[in-house]
Amino acid sequence: MMNLLRNITLIIFFLFNLILSAQTKSSIKQIAQIEKEAEFISTDRLGNLYIAKENFLWMYNKNGDSLYAFNSKRYGEISSIDCSDPYKILVFFRNYGIIHFLDNYLSENGDPIDLQELGFDQITQACLSRENGFWVFDQMRQRVYHLNDNFKVTHESVNFMQWFGKRLNPSFMIEYNNQLFVNVPEEGILVFDHFGTYIKTIPLKNLKEPQVLDGNINFVADNQFCQYQRQEMERVCSPIDFNKLTQARIEKGRLYTFDGKKCTIFKTNEMHLAI
Repeated sequence: MMNLLRNITLIIFFLFNLILSAQTKSSIKQIAQIEKEAEFISTDRLGNLYIAKENFLWMYNKNGDSLYAFNSKRYGEISSIDCSDPYKILVFFRNYGIIHFLDNYLSENGDPIDLQELGFDQITQACLSRENGFWVFDQMRQRVYHLNDNFKVTHESVNFMQWFGKRLNPSFMIEYNNQLFVNVPEEGILVFDHFGTYIKTIPLKNLKEPQVLDGNINFVADNQFCQYQRQEMERVCSPIDFNKLTQARIEKGRLYTFDGKKCTIFKTNEMHLAI
């Protein structure tokens, strides 16, 4: 009797996932595919897509039309970008300790910022701040620092070793709604307030480049687009299996997927992918 009930439960679960998968597939429609081998992608709140490879950065609109390009051979490979403000894009060159700001045409906006001249020799992450200025993570000092537009430190965190008892190596950092999210693959996502005070750790480990959107965390796991809903503290994933998926982002009714060699843009019926 128990085996019969278990088999019935498995059949119901299987049928439910088939129906859910069919509904999800019908809610998205591919509108563009950009064949370009690259390191990573990002998006801004206007729906523009950015693709980065070595010292090149390309920009496309939400329909996949090519717009602008940026090339900086002087500072080597682009380590990360923050385009949360599409009119002030932060480009970080880790090997040279350089931050470059670009405008919405990917033209240089001001002089490059040499972090070593500011007394920071081992900056490994950088991102924009809504309070003007930007955040950096100092690998040697194991702290995050907020610098204002005059490049003066206004806030800083405690030493990470005091909290975790070991040195951490964040792979991604972004500010959203006056909170700083620092992704540490082996620990999770560390959350700080706008003063640099540690709040908590979101238990999502081994993430590459998550997206913080509307208070939730979007990320890729096992070739699926997943979302951690912070209010419910629940992780849900789309039943669609994207082949060799490394990144996925949602912006302005678009789903952007990236597998290292191409970026595909889907139009969604809702602001968020049904998952």
